[in-house]
Parts: sequence; structure tokens; C-alpha cells
Amino acid sequence: MGIPSQTEMFKIVLEIMSDYPQFSRRQAKSVVCEKLNLSDEEQKQKTSSEVPIYESRTGWAVSWLCDAGYIARVSRGTYVITEKGKHILQENLSVSEFARRLQAERNNQTQREGGQDIEQEDLISDTSPMERLDIIVKEMHSQLSHEIMNAIMSVEGRAGDSFFEKIVTDLLEKMGYGKGSVTSASNDRGIDGIIKTDPLGFNPILIQAKRYATGHSVGRPEIQSFAGALGAVKRGVFITTSYFSQGAIDFAKSFPHSDIVLIDGKKLTELMIQYNLGVSVERDIYIKRIDSDYFEQ
Repeated sequence: MGIPSQTEMFKIVLEIMSDYPQFSRRQAKSVVCEKLNLSDEEQKQKTSSEVPIYESRTGWAVSWLCDAGYIARVSRGTYVITEKGKHILQENLSVSEFARRLQAERNNQTQREGGQDIEQEDLISDTSPMERLDIIVKEMHSQLSHEIMNAIMSVEGRAGDSFFEKIVTDLLEKMGYGKGSVTSASNDRGIDGIIKTDPLGFNPILIQAKRYATGHSVGRPEIQSFAGALGAVKRGVFITTSYFSQGAIDFAKSFPHSDIVLIDGKKLTELMIQYNLGVSVERDIYIKRIDSDYFEQ
């Protein structure tokens, strides 16, 4: 069956709850998983906050059903289905009709409490609010990645290449690997940067940085050349603004003498965003959810 959409989940949760004299929010999530016979893979699908998607949708369904008066809380974290909830199930409404009725009942309740109406699309949706927030964040990060790459490529010639070498050494520093430095262009032997992971530099990480157009494939010969430049050093990172061919990836994985990590343009911008390199925080938003353990203890 797969994980039901958020709109489908409202009716499913109420139908499941109608079979129990009372139930907890945690129990509802467990029973939903069992009744829908979700596969291990479906159970592992999570939101960005590491909450299983089916649990997120079930939790929102419980909250909205309670707001609409279809279920009622009788004690800490414990609910029962109400007469109103039983009645609407008897009407055998379609999924979309059920969601619209739920929306109307919830709006009536919020108006009585002096609140504001919730827009219709909040309930008529395939996803929960948390999932929609995840999508928005991904879209914003995608645009930011594009802007970062444009900034990296905007400086032409050797000056741009030198700046890129600084970027990649700064990144590994930000990631906590050690103190980074850019090597001299006249004597780098194919190595563009060095990360000293200990005070005496016994276990360095060597870096090669290639600022290529996005359509340029970094092939196996370039990774072989980098492997040769590593010498006896056991760790190397090859970072590019473009992408790696499958031959390059396979060689790096199978090279027996050193650990070679490949970072392409997509991964590079993701890491820069994650470790706040070349970006600044415009606004902090804290997303909170109910602590079920607290209310069910």
C-alpha cells in the first residue's frame, strides 16, 4: 500500500482509533504501522528531523482530529473517539470529503477559541507540514548551492584557481580535520593544499583542487596522477567543481595504498552550506514537537 498521504492519514487514523476503547499517541503510530503493513524500507523513510514519515503524518492526524473534536484527550497522552468521530465515519465519506469536513470543524473550533483559520491546502495535501518545510529548505539550499558555484567560478584565471584552493583548505579546517595551508604554485608537485592533522604534521591530508566547468568530467588518469603524488601519505582528497567519471570513482575506491576521497561540485556546495563556509545565517528557526514521553509518563 505504501505510506498514505497526509490527507489519507486523517481518515485512516480515525478508523483505526474507532477499534479501541482508548489509545495513546505512541500506540496510534505503532498500530498504523502494523495495520498498513509498512515494509522495513517504508518505516525507514524519515523527515529531515529524523522522524519516520509515517509517524509524522500519524502525529499530525491525531492533533488535527483532536482539534476538530473527532477524538478527545481523557488523560495525559490518552485519547478516545467521540460521538462526533463515530458519526462522521458512518457517513462513509471519501478521503477528500473527510478532509474538508475535518478542516471545517477545526476552523469552527479555532474561531470559538479566538484563533485564525487554517488554509485549506494545509489538510488537502500529500505531505505533513514538516515534510513541506523539508521541501522548502531543499529548494532554498539548491538555489544557494547554485549561487555558491557561480561565485567560485566568477573569478577568472589563476586568481580564481588560487582562491578555490583556499576554499577547499578552509573547508577541511571547518570540518575539523586540522590546520590547512595552500602549497606554493611553483613547487606543489600536483598537491594544492595540506591539512596538518597533528602539531608535528606526521599524518597529513593532501588535497588536489580542480576548478573545472560543470560539464568537465574528471577521469581516471587524473586520479591516478593524484595517487602517485601522494607518495607515502595515506590520505588524500580530490575536490572539483565538476564531476567524476565512473572510472575515476572505481579507481579511488580500489586504490590499495591510500584512502582517496572524491568530492564533486554538488557535494562541495552541500558541505560549504553545512559548515557555514562562504555563507551566513539569515534567520534561525526552531521547529518544536510535543514530547510524548513527558505527557505519557
